[in-house]
Formats: sequence, structure tokens, C-alpha cells
Amino acid sequence: MKSFLATAFVLLSGFTLLADAHISFRYPCPRRGAYSECPQPGPGQWEMIDYDIRSPIGTHGNIVSPMCKHPSSFDGTRPVFAAGQTYQANMDIGAYHKGGSCQWTLSYDNGTTWVVIQDNLLTCMADASNGVQYKMPFKIPAGAPSGKAILNLMWNNNEGNRELYSSCADVVISGTNGGSLSGVAPLIANYGPNSPFIQEQALAGGDYGQAYFAARKPITVTVPATPAKRSLFGRRHN
Repeated sequence: MKSFLATAFVLLSGFTLLADAHISFRYPCPRRGAYSECPQPGPGQWEMIDYDIRSPIGTHGNIVSPMCKHPSSFDGTRPVFAAGQTYQANMDIGAYHKGGSCQWTLSYDNGTTWVVIQDNLLTCMADASNGVQYKMPFKIPAGAPSGKAILNLMWNNNEGNRELYSSCADVVISGTNGGSLSGVAPLIANYGPNSPFIQEQALAGGDYGQAYFAARKPITVTVPATPAKRSLFGRRHN
């Protein structure tokens, strides 16, 4: 069984997922993604691969999945992103829905608290095509603290069902040892009947939820400094 699943995992390295779905990170690797860029599952984990990773986490009428879909990734090396640097994410596009509004967010507490680090509103992925991979730049803030984090791309589509997409990747930020990161908390819209409702952009006369995005609340996340490691040989005496 494992041999068969391992072969299927490798085959997906050159193809998009076959499930009826829409968008996901391909790089950095989404949690439990079935891409060649992702860590392979360990013993007893092959059934945990998410072959529907591109699906939305909810609609305005229903919450389907938690924000990151899965509580963790498979064991493996996390990509390291340096504070102040710009990188390219590789997106797997099933249906681009004439673009939408993207919020790039970071969490240092495994998804309890999020801070927006970059907005691409209204036109995010508007020049993509269905069934292709698509490059998107993102920048890690210059003052971002060091530590393990989750990079999340939240996306509200312009056309079609009123949905929220969330693609989470476990990463390491190389920045300041200890400190804080300030920004705004993300808008979580079209995610259950109690969430803000963003209508299809064309039907709303061009309104993509500007008032909701403008009303996002300021937030600061603080990451404790990591103590310097002491020498195994103790203090040197002169």
C-alpha cells in the first residue's frame, strides 16, 4: 500500500491535483500537500495526504475546514525566509475566478494570531489562467522576528460562489532575535454565516469589500528572544 501511495505522490510532482478545486500554494509547501516540493509522509501517514488541498475552507453559508485545514505538516525541512527579502510563491491554479483579494499573513503561535504582512486586493491572480502554475511575489517585513511561523495566503475570489481560500505553509523566519511585528488582523470574510459578506465583484458594481478591509483592526504579535546557547566547555578563565 505504501509503495503504491509513494508512486502516486511522485507522479503528482508534474501534474496539478485532480480534485475539483481551485488554488493552493505549491511552493512553499502547503500542509500535507501532495506535491514533489513537500516532505513525504512518514510511516503510517500516507493516508493523511490532502489530495483536495486547493479547495476553499468555507463559503458564506458554511465553514468547511479550519483556517489551515490541518494542525501540522509532515516532518521535513522548513524553507527559511529572511526578513526584508522578497520571494516568489508558486501557486497551483485550478480556477482563478477572475482574481480576487489576497492577504498574506504570518502567525508565530500556530495559527492562533495572524498579522497581515502584504495585501493584493481586487486584482490578486486576475491575470492567471485555469489549470496552470502561477508565480506571486511576497515580502517578509524587515523587522520580522526570527522563529518558526506559518505563512498563509487568504484569498476571497471575485467571481463564483462566495468562498474563502486559505493556504498555509510552515516556514522559518530569519530576522530579529526577539521583538514584535505590527500590522492589522486579517479580514476573514465569506467564512460562515456570521462572517462579513463580500458579494461578487461584478454584481457589486466594483465593490470588493473595501469598507471591510479598511476596518481591519491593528495588531501586534510579540516573539520572545531565544537565549544564546552556552558553550559545552563552560566559561573560559584567563
